[in-house]
Order: sequence, then C-alpha cells, then structure tokens
Amino acid sequence: MDTEQLLRNCYLCQDLDEGELSALSEIGSTRSLTKGQILFFEGDQALGFYVLLSGKIRIYKISPDGKEYTLHVIGPGQMFAEAAIFRGNTFPANCAAMENSVVTFFPKDRFIGLVTRYPQVSLKMISALSGFVRDFNQQVEDLSLKEVSARLASHLLRMSEKSGSDKFILETTKAELASSLGTISETLSRNFKQMRDLGLIRVDGKAITICDRHRLESLAKGEKPPPA
Repeated sequence: MDTEQLLRNCYLCQDLDEGELSALSEIGSTRSLTKGQILFFEGDQALGFYVLLSGKIRIYKISPDGKEYTLHVIGPGQMFAEAAIFRGNTFPANCAAMENSVVTFFPKDRFIGLVTRYPQVSLKMISALSGFVRDFNQQVEDLSLKEVSARLASHLLRMSEKSGSDKFILETTKAELASSLGTISETLSRNFKQMRDLGLIRVDGKAITICDRHRLESLAKGEKPPPA
C-alpha cells in the first residue's frame, strides 16, 4: 500500500510539498480496518494520532447506562486523536470503523521530530484542523441551545455546504445521525417527516435534496419557517 500516494489525496496534506509529504509518509504506518472494528477504547494509551485515508470513522462516548453518543464522524483526509500530540496520555473517547477503512498512525515522538525539521508541516496541518474545530464548536452550540428540528436543519445545511450542492447523501445511518444530534431515531424520523411535509426537503433513502433553503435556514436558527 503506497502511504505517500494515499496521503497526497487527503486534503489535510494537499499543501505539503514533495519533501514534507515524503518525510511525513516515512514516519507513518498504515493499516486497514473492517466495518465495526475498534481502533481504540477510551482510556487506552495514546502514543500518537491518526489520519483517515479512506472509509469512515466514528468517535463516541458511552454513558454510565450504556448508551452511545457520537461525538464526531471522521471522513477521509481528517486527522483524529490529535490530542495525543499536545496533552494527555490516554484517548478521551472510543473509536470504531463505520465501514471498511484505511488509517495511517503517526507516533507522537517521531512527529515532533519531523515538525522540528519541517516547521511548515505543523502550520499547514493546524490550518486544516481549524475547520474541524469550527464544526465541533457548532455541534456543541446546537446540542446546548437548539431543539431537535433546528439541530437537524443546521446539520443538513452543513452537509449541503460541504458537498457544494442542494442534493447530497447522508454520511451516516439515521440511528448514528440521531445519536450525534442528541436524540433518538423515532424523534429524528418525525422531524424528517415534518420537514418533508413543509416542503423544506425531499428524502429518497439516504439522498437529501434541499427544496427551500431560505425556510430551512430559518428553522436552523430556531425560528418558525415562514409560509411557502
């Protein structure tokens, strides 16, 4: 498996020059995961961080009563478990593959040595991480301040922005989406139905089409959508 070529196709590494990319690939070790396979558990020793090259990864916590809460869904090109670089000796959450995936692991000590030689690598990666932090802050705000309908509307708008189109495919199952929005599948399904009935969206399996962006944006702000 050509780690350097896979990294080249990740947006996280697209700004790296040939020397930086080659140096980064040399310290990484790549492995494949099957759907459902656990990569690490909360509390496991954190010796480095990962970049997802292909597939989909879920970061989640388990409550004392056994309920799972999805914190992040990681897509190709995203760095995750990066807290191991800066602080802490253990992973703060669990991680599992949502589908067959390929990840590259970068040991903390070797990565620190690399950025000492190539300072621009860290700056370019920090820039890519800013988008991840922005999305996480939005998720926290939505869970704290918004009703389920507004959370779902915000999520659909972000998915549309990410895809660059009013038509896109949901990246997760509806059960996983419900978990990430802090609700249950039945409540999520009711909200999808209400949005369809209001003419805000069209749903065809996992394919979502935004039919009335202006009114969906109103709902995302916690406002009642104006009449069509």
